[in-house]
Amino acid sequence: MYSVGFLIVSVAAILSCITQIKRVFVESFVIGLFLLVGLAFFLQLMAAARYERPDPPLSIAGVQMEFPSAGILPKILNRALAKNPDAQIFVLSEYTLDGPVPDSLKNWCREHSRFLIVGGKELLGSTNFHNTAFVVGTNGEVVFQQAKSVPIQFFKDGLPAPEQKIWNSPWGKIGICICYDLSYTRVADRLVKQGAQLFIVPTMDVEEWGRHEHELHARVAPVRAAEYGIPIFRLASSGISQAVSGTGYVVAKTPFPGSLEMLSVKLRLPMCGSLPLDRYFAPVCVVITAIVTAALLFLAWRDKRR
Repeated sequence: MYSVGFLIVSVAAILSCITQIKRVFVESFVIGLFLLVGLAFFLQLMAAARYERPDPPLSIAGVQMEFPSAGILPKILNRALAKNPDAQIFVLSEYTLDGPVPDSLKNWCREHSRFLIVGGKELLGSTNFHNTAFVVGTNGEVVFQQAKSVPIQFFKDGLPAPEQKIWNSPWGKIGICICYDLSYTRVADRLVKQGAQLFIVPTMDVEEWGRHEHELHARVAPVRAAEYGIPIFRLASSGISQAVSGTGYVVAKTPFPGSLEMLSVKLRLPMCGSLPLDRYFAPVCVVITAIVTAALLFLAWRDKRR
């Protein structure tokens, strides 16, 4: 958005000086500029399309729950499995657990040969912890885990993740962003650079925060999916959970507050994602803006001395 905005403001600035510049030059420059913008958008759309692989789609299901007791989780997962027997990965929200994965969930994954992504805590001594998404495999063991990279400021949300990695799943490379992480391009960019083909986002949006907060937060996932050209499965504790295609289209969602509502979808993973063109244009625009600002300050200082 910044690079396109810069181009539009540049056009406006040039048009404001049209009396001082030959009209033909101005018109040619404006036409060329808009053709450049059109080409950039076309390339971005081509990148977002990403030509999905012919592999069978990945079936994912999740259940919205806010601070459930660990004892009821296998029963809830049984209901979700009965309703979505083809689902290969089940997702529960951030902070579903108040610690590591209990044996009851590991046994459930082993018994039903399913993968489970669930939010919990990796305890670091008696006081500190990492807000973590655990991936439990079909063998009942934790095969992958990712801590939250950007804990919420002024919240007791754990320590920042020491690193970000990709889960090399049986279906492709999956990046896990925990809730607030998806709002930071620097977090999502790292995962895309590592080859992420899908984002799974366990999220905690507390019901008492209200509908407006949930609706605002739900705007992030479609933007990210369209930016990188990869689908997103975002499972929130009390809404609004979303399954978003690689073009930013919301395929399925659940309501707010929607306790025990289920979100299920089949998603085709693209060959890869890519960073949006703004990641390359924006630094150039910043440099040009800094140069122009410095020049204006210098001219103002010179005029003042005179």
